[in-house]
Amino acid sequence: MAKKRSTKKKSSRKKKTNQKNTVILVAAIVAAVIFLAILFNYHFLMTDDGLVVVEKESWGPETTFANTRNWGLSDWAEHPEVFDALLEREIERGINNFLDRF
Repeated sequence: MAKKRSTKKKSSRKKKTNQKNTVILVAAIVAAVIFLAILFNYHFLMTDDGLVVVEKESWGPETTFANTRNWGLSDWAEHPEVFDALLEREIERGINNFLDRF
């Protein structure tokens, strides 16, 4: 009579695979949440100076990516949040450059 094989190894392998899949799923969800939080909290703007990353005034998907190199007055008027963010950035850079001289 043949001996029965133990099924303990198979079930422990399934547990390890399930645990591994769960860890991967949780890690992917956390990475996606972090990515969206960063994406929705900053403006990524292509300017004449290159790519500029500026913090948004309010959280959301509006004007996350914008190419401002050829914007006219009407474009800036349509997107005052981008104008305000860039203006604040330039004021901070100007103050820092002024203070670095002393």
